[in-house]
Amino acid sequence: MAKERLRGEMRDIEIFLSRPADPFSAPVHTLQFERSLASFFGVEEAVAVSSGTAAIHCALAALDIREGDEVLVPSLAVVMSAVPVLYQNAKPVFVDCQPEHIDFDYEDLERKVTSKSRAILPVYLWGYSYDVTRLIDFAKKHRLGIIEDACQAHGALWKERYLGTWGTLGCFSMREGKLLSTGEGGFVLTNDAILADRCRAFRSHWANPDEPDLSYSRLGNNYRITELQAILARRQLGHLKEILSHRQWQAEFIRNSLGSFRLLQPYEYDHDNEQPNFYSPLFLLKESLGDRKVAKKLSEMGVKNSVGTFGLKPLQSWKVFDRDANTADLSVLTPNASRFLDRSIAISLLTHYAEPELNRIVETLRTAVEQSSKESNHE
Repeated sequence: MAKERLRGEMRDIEIFLSRPADPFSAPVHTLQFERSLASFFGVEEAVAVSSGTAAIHCALAALDIREGDEVLVPSLAVVMSAVPVLYQNAKPVFVDCQPEHIDFDYEDLERKVTSKSRAILPVYLWGYSYDVTRLIDFAKKHRLGIIEDACQAHGALWKERYLGTWGTLGCFSMREGKLLSTGEGGFVLTNDAILADRCRAFRSHWANPDEPDLSYSRLGNNYRITELQAILARRQLGHLKEILSHRQWQAEFIRNSLGSFRLLQPYEYDHDNEQPNFYSPLFLLKESLGDRKVAKKLSEMGVKNSVGTFGLKPLQSWKVFDRDANTADLSVLTPNASRFLDRSIAISLLTHYAEPELNRIVETLRTAVEQSSKESNHE
């Protein structure tokens, strides 16, 4: 099936490349891709952009987040989720997670709200959901916009509705390795036509072909997707459910193979309301092993993972957030996020992995954890 899909993509690309490039015509493939996105996700508007970071930046700009504003962001997130807040000269306010869940610690979230708070930016790390119902109630209470970072959550569900379609705007990445991938790229989803138009203007230097007098009246950016990327993305979107099914099988294979391995526990999500896409199958080590050594050892043994390979740590720990006067509250600690990441084994998978690759991951994981446990007992 994957080979057949690739042949279809190559045919579309060959047809596109056989025609003379016309920079003055409408981006037909991009428009078709956007319509397909809106249909698949069940929203009114979709805006294709050049990356997931660009998607978040467009969303912030569409909500007119500016200097002096605050955006509530999770400490448990990747740098790319919050850097766009700095692009808007606004202030990211870092919020702790729950002790054993990626969702916000709502007591900490309540403490961090001020009169300057304008938006909240949940990050569905590894393709798992927050309690979206509770999040929406919180945002309504404080009159906050919700920008969903669903860059790792293509096809993940909350109450049978796609993540990225619940908030004011939803943001996605199509970087290589994502379940919908074009090498680079991204998109924004919303049911607000005005916000969608602002995203379209912002992605193209604030150009407005419908009202030329309004063009370039504000700062924008070059966040356009290419027609080639749109061709690939639209083809892949047509196979996303098949890709999701395979990733679910991969995750179940790993979880079942580990069985009752006592040193690891599968991450517990809300089975009644949530269907993750299992972008990265997530496990938590027993407390005594929670010092990042296992994650690093696992990476050294050839199994990529978020903490050991990519150095994931609480967001405010990165120096980029320490160099700007707008992030003066860096001394605020997020102990739950720190402990959660110390215990996390979030396995990086590729869509083509079959049983041999998955068996290697399982056996390597067992070995790394058992070796670390023995070393810990001898200390």
